[in-house]
Amino acid sequence: MKLHLGCGMTLLEGFVNIDNSPTVLLAKMPYAIPAILSKISLVNQYQLEFLKTLRGSHFNLRYANVLKLPFNDNSVDFCYSSHMLGWCLSYGQLNRFAREVYRVLKPGGAGRLSFFDFDKLLDTYRQHRSTVQLMERMPLGIREFTWRQKLKFLFSPNMNNGIPLNAETLTPILEAAGFVNIRVVGAGETGLETAMVEGVDLAERPNESVYMECRKKSES
Repeated sequence: MKLHLGCGMTLLEGFVNIDNSPTVLLAKMPYAIPAILSKISLVNQYQLEFLKTLRGSHFNLRYANVLKLPFNDNSVDFCYSSHMLGWCLSYGQLNRFAREVYRVLKPGGAGRLSFFDFDKLLDTYRQHRSTVQLMERMPLGIREFTWRQKLKFLFSPNMNNGIPLNAETLTPILEAAGFVNIRVVGAGETGLETAMVEGVDLAERPNESVYMECRKKSES
């Protein structure tokens, strides 16, 4: 079994796609409900179209929190997450996330995590020197939240509550959870078995991403 954690609107074949966004929850409700929410701007047009796609979708999609995965210990072969970390989890939640992924993985199982590279963001900032452009790329950005946007936080408590990451920040978190063979790989590269990463875009957003892989300890 392979998990795609924090899938958002990107669904992968061969994976159990996991997300706790309001969109996924609304997909299980009568269509009249998201239609009403769309009229008061709580659901945008892209989300509404995605809801229609989900209703006729053959993908394996589950509404669940990545901090409390509904799977048994040692039951998952591979966990993948792309650009959820750095945007949706606080520092404490990152530690819980790493421990939870470690829990569900089988001995010898692996994870691949990609996220926006704060180091690259700072390099770009040193060139343009615009604090506005810098903050636009940060988790909370420079938005002024309306009451509708604040209401969304009630339905998705992990949304936009992240911290910027680089490999040096995430590595000790993974080590503390018990992971081994932690390494950064280049865009399009992997040190994992082909069957694990089949279906994954190994070079997604190459100009702004860090790609990290790790393994759960094998049984001795």
